[in-house]
Amino acid sequence: MPAQRQKPRTDRKVSWDVLRVVAIGCVLFHHGTVTSLVDHPYLNPMPFTFDMSMGASTLMVLSAFFACATLSHGRPGQFLWRRLARLLPVYFVAVLLSFAVQRWVAPAGWTQLTAGDLVYNLLLIRPWFPDVHIVDFAYWTIPVQVSAFIAGAVLVRYVRGRAVLVFPWVLIVTPLVLRELIDYSSTLDLAYNATSVHRAQLFAAGIAIWLWSKHRMGTPHLVAVLAATLVAQAIHTEEYGATAGFGIFLLLVCAAAGGPDWVFFKPIRRPVTWLAGISYGIYLVHQAIGTVVMDRMHAVGLRSWALLAGFIASAVLFGWLLTKFVERPAYRLLTQIQSGSSGSSPRRPVPSVLPVSQPRTALADPLTELRLAGPLTVQMR
Repeated sequence: MPAQRQKPRTDRKVSWDVLRVVAIGCVLFHHGTVTSLVDHPYLNPMPFTFDMSMGASTLMVLSAFFACATLSHGRPGQFLWRRLARLLPVYFVAVLLSFAVQRWVAPAGWTQLTAGDLVYNLLLIRPWFPDVHIVDFAYWTIPVQVSAFIAGAVLVRYVRGRAVLVFPWVLIVTPLVLRELIDYSSTLDLAYNATSVHRAQLFAAGIAIWLWSKHRMGTPHLVAVLAATLVAQAIHTEEYGATAGFGIFLLLVCAAAGGPDWVFFKPIRRPVTWLAGISYGIYLVHQAIGTVVMDRMHAVGLRSWALLAGFIASAVLFGWLLTKFVERPAYRLLTQIQSGSSGSSPRRPVPSVLPVSQPRTALADPLTELRLAGPLTVQMR
């Protein structure tokens, strides 16, 4: 028995880090060259336009995959606590920081944000109040992820046996049915958009890939689920090129889950792992703050590649600062509190520096993208 307890840790697969970095890169390029210019077209010309919104969808799939990895070991209460401990404290700080930058660093007239908007965003209830401004368009994903984590912690006790194989289909089909009914009920329309249920197929794909990797779902069944996921994605987004790109990412996730590690990336493993480890922090500060950075650079005469480089560099810098000084200390404190309340010492008192996409932490962040049909119209992408 002692020998079993001291079983050596196996190295995690670099393939997961690569997937996360490529996906967050897609998010940055899309928001830096497309989304940030919706309300600030004078920042053009950008060196290129990346209008493929496939990176965030991939990150949602990874989140679902590793949530399954953790929940399969039981202890859903601990799973939920640790997820929220990683997710929420740094989010609160990021909201305050983004609000302050837009109010007091950006030029006059940049934003219509008020103190009331700030409160609604901090309380995670803004999606239910369409007239309330969002501090950063990316932040609407946080309440969606919190709801998904709570649902996962509850449903893991009831969705068992063959029902597990049916559950991905429920996540894919139900939003498509509701989509046909929202025109008949304003309440249903509000709930449909506020909960972003129309992206449940991303969780379905992650669950299916995890089941397949554990030999609990056959390959033909997985192919059917992923094909249905892509059909649903195309219907909800009406962006067929991005859906095709997302399909390629799904194949890569399957390769990482069921195949050997991508050892040819090991020469650059350290920088890739570092970037993957701060990816949640990057997401929280890249959009609103990055756009203000581009504006300030534009004001002194910088253009094109310089603006995009400033957008990305500011995201990496502030993302690292948030991860190092907020996310990890807060997670350490909250997990120690949980361990103390249960009468046991924490298995790992200092939180892992592994990226949140790793199965040991299973704290994949709520990265996703958005579509702006207008200045204040946000839809899940």
